[in-house]
Amino acid sequence: MEVKYTNDGGAGMALGQRKPYFLQRVDGAGGIRQAVSTFHGPGQDGAFFISGSAEMRNVTLEGAVLGDSPGHAAALQRRLLRLFTPKARGMLEIRGLRIPCVVEEVSFAAGAASRAPTFFVSLLCPSPFFEALGESRAELALWEGNFSFPLEIPEGIGIELGIRQPSQIIAVDNPGDVPCGCTVAFSALGSLLNPELMKVETREAIRLNKEMSAGETFRVHTHFAGKRVTLTKGGETSDAFTYMDADSTLFQLAPGLNTLRYNADESLDQLEVTVWYRPLYLGA
Repeated sequence: MEVKYTNDGGAGMALGQRKPYFLQRVDGAGGIRQAVSTFHGPGQDGAFFISGSAEMRNVTLEGAVLGDSPGHAAALQRRLLRLFTPKARGMLEIRGLRIPCVVEEVSFAAGAASRAPTFFVSLLCPSPFFEALGESRAELALWEGNFSFPLEIPEGIGIELGIRQPSQIIAVDNPGDVPCGCTVAFSALGSLLNPELMKVETREAIRLNKEMSAGETFRVHTHFAGKRVTLTKGGETSDAFTYMDADSTLFQLAPGLNTLRYNADESLDQLEVTVWYRPLYLGA
């Protein structure tokens, strides 16, 4: 197995079954533990289930530092300590997935030879879910190019340079194990009124009460503990939560297919909608 760790200072390293850091064991990346709340009434058999939530994940790395000499091994230990510094957060990658983490502990123990000490790294993951390495993208409303080079335009007839997608509905597939947040971008090609995106299955909707003008883009982030709305115009970005309709819901994308429908009160053909999301998984 190979893992890669990168701290938020930009330093990174891959650990596998090779020198100088020989990875022997990775624990905590497979299963997940849930904290369950229940209520037990007097004389009741069993209990009522109230709620459950996934607990933090603890991933540990164990291996050996293989140096050419005791001095070389000591230098390799210092390099590992600088990488797994508790002063910086990090990102751990395993089997094509990643998970944000913080360093809880780094320790070393002398092996049979002083030039091959063992190491132990404990990482705490506040969010227990592994993420896809890249974001998925779905475009609900856009113009598709209808020309290529070399370009020849028939005189007196012309050509159609772009085609507007005809449907207001698209199915967005979330291949993850649990619901995930997303980023929704509403971009105005011209003047339009009150853009909206609805999740058809639940009737939850993101609606912005504003007359948008050409060049403006709203970005709505629905991620847990990261919900926000911004407006970009003329290269400047500002907070725009006040434009959110009071009945709006910053919905999550459920595992499987999600049917999304965009709309606007006026000039729907001037609206482009793009959704970015990163699927979440219960283990790597």
